[in-house]
Amino acid sequence: MADKYLDGKEFMKVINEAVTDLRLVLLFGTEEFYIDNCIKALKRSYLAPGSEDMDLNVIPQDFKAGFEDLEGYIQMPPWMSRKRVVICRSQALYSSEFGDREESVLKSIPESCLVVFAPEKAEKNRKITKFIAKNGVAAEINLFPEEELIKIIRDSLGRNKITIDHDVAASLVSRCESKMRQISSEIEKMRLYCAGSGKDSITFDDLENMCPPDLNASIFTITDCFGTGKCDSALKTLNSLLLRKEPIQRLRATLITHLKRLVIAKDTGDKGKLASELKCSPYYAANLIKQSSRFTIDRLADLLDKAVKSESDVRHGIMDERTSLETLIVRASFK
Repeated sequence: MADKYLDGKEFMKVINEAVTDLRLVLLFGTEEFYIDNCIKALKRSYLAPGSEDMDLNVIPQDFKAGFEDLEGYIQMPPWMSRKRVVICRSQALYSSEFGDREESVLKSIPESCLVVFAPEKAEKNRKITKFIAKNGVAAEINLFPEEELIKIIRDSLGRNKITIDHDVAASLVSRCESKMRQISSEIEKMRLYCAGSGKDSITFDDLENMCPPDLNASIFTITDCFGTGKCDSALKTLNSLLLRKEPIQRLRATLITHLKRLVIAKDTGDKGKLASELKCSPYYAANLIKQSSRFTIDRLADLLDKAVKSESDVRHGIMDERTSLETLIVRASFK
């Protein structure tokens, strides 16, 4: 195939249309749940029912495998299926030296075998990545855009005749940080809730009762108050999170991470580059850039310094967790 990178939908189309003789595949990106679903689809397509024990080999992520191990699997014919499927999750195997010997192993994959590389991390500038993109199929599957996820949520619930407004679905996306694994879990929870209660719609109140708090939105609300001279709204948001039993250590860590991301957003200034660097959704990256525009880089550095010092005060017993976080918010709110 051409030297290019498919997205998740394009890759699923390749599987479903079955017009390509797949022998070598690379799946990578930030959307792990969708990557797992792609692997399941490949197994359904190429493995006969009940044949996994004989025709499927998995090289685990933490296994220090070499290409000689992979070559051994490649040379084994399938017993019941049209292809032997070898799933290489080993980061060590993917990241190992890729020279003529390793290239010859991948070139020797027979028609009766499918090798799927699915490492935790992949880089487009590595020789093995370029080889697979040129000689097989490579798919980069990252977090889906917000509007696409909203459509998935509404369509999925709609199949059970359950309605959910656009803004409510958007809140669910934010609460799940655009990750499809969490979204899928929350959708199933909503289905069970509606089946048990007889409801046919999901509201904001339902989200508040059933789903994780929208921590990202809350942190944005708190940070929006910085430099305004008004801390009431930020403290009210913090109190609301604490009343919902959100661990204060997690709130502090999330706030510090958010400030670090604002510094990066200020420096980057580009939604696409920021989303790629932080491995976040373009929607979240755009919000970071918008919020960072309110501050100078020196002001953001000062806020981050105050947050780190506040954390240090807690570790050294100078202040308790809550007082320290509230003090940080009040000080940061000053112009």
